[in-house]
Amino acid sequence: MNLFLDKHTAFRARVRQFVEQRLTPYADEWEREGAFPRSLFLEMAREGFLGLTHERRYGGQELDFGYSVVLAEELARSRMMGLTLSLLAQVHIFPPLLAALGSEEQKRDFLAPALRGEMIGALASTEPAGGSDIVRAIQCTAEEDGDFWVVTGEKKYITNGPIADFVIVLARTRRERTTTSLSLVIVPTDTAGFRVKETLRKLGMKSSPTGWLEFDHCRVPRRFTLGKPNLGFFYVNRNILEERLIGGAVSVSIATLVLEETIQYLQRRTAFNGTLSRLQAIRHHISEVAAEIEMAKRFVHSVAENYRDGTIEAKEICMIKFLVAETTQRVVGRCLQFQGGEGFLDDNWMTRVYRDARFLSVGGGASELMKDLVASYLRL
Repeated sequence: MNLFLDKHTAFRARVRQFVEQRLTPYADEWEREGAFPRSLFLEMAREGFLGLTHERRYGGQELDFGYSVVLAEELARSRMMGLTLSLLAQVHIFPPLLAALGSEEQKRDFLAPALRGEMIGALASTEPAGGSDIVRAIQCTAEEDGDFWVVTGEKKYITNGPIADFVIVLARTRRERTTTSLSLVIVPTDTAGFRVKETLRKLGMKSSPTGWLEFDHCRVPRRFTLGKPNLGFFYVNRNILEERLIGGAVSVSIATLVLEETIQYLQRRTAFNGTLSRLQAIRHHISEVAAEIEMAKRFVHSVAENYRDGTIEAKEICMIKFLVAETTQRVVGRCLQFQGGEGFLDDNWMTRVYRDARFLSVGGGASELMKDLVASYLRL
């Protein structure tokens, strides 16, 4: 069975219309301001984009994963990778955790409002002192105090952290630094002791708010534990696979858009008594770029199809995470070179993509970590 059928094609047209009318026209403005209207989450919800695969009783659509891939690919065409990250975080970063692990009360109070766009959530695992090696790096603690957790520590590089209504915190609940010493705890951001220490300034992805969060003895009920205590490491590791796979779809879509617009530029730019598109060296480079993108796209779609059908290919998803990211960075760099001086101007959206694409090999797990994980799957 194919990943996309006629119904997905119709859905793609609807998402593209939304992107072209509500997102792309504001790309320069929102990138310049480093922010976008919070009302976009409500608009996304009204279109049914936030809860594609979730149960209807919580505001979802109960659709297959192919729709999620379509949404990711089309949002990437907004020319704002930062905005794309923030919107997809409301779909793929924390909602799957709530859907899979949440109690009925948690789903009612956090998942359903998130799928309606009324509450913004964030997942907070990374800390100032460490990221990838979370078992040993995490210092943020959640200590038992009767029927409450007392959460103390800091989290950094948190997507949507500065605008979140609640944060799912990966905290240490046992002293020993083992895979069974971490728990997920939901912390509403109006809890006493919570504050946004800083909204981080970044090289790229400027339209996505990224936070440095502080938890100063935040008391939250024990019933805000997500899933079973001390199993947070396993929950996060499983959940991040979907995030990485969707990131691959975004990467391929960005590379495709860059190629499309580069070809248009080459067909109208003249040099040496003809257009640049007639020069053999450029034609060969473009052919190579197109082949790289096509291979990456088919890899992502194949793994996504299996994911839709319930087969989670962790090794292949890790491969996608580094391979597709590096392919996209290479594609953007080569295409920018073809534009000469035009490609060095700040108001050229591809200049923004060049900066933003650097995030692809860092966010959601550095490429070096992905390669090491693949090596472990290969029993090296």
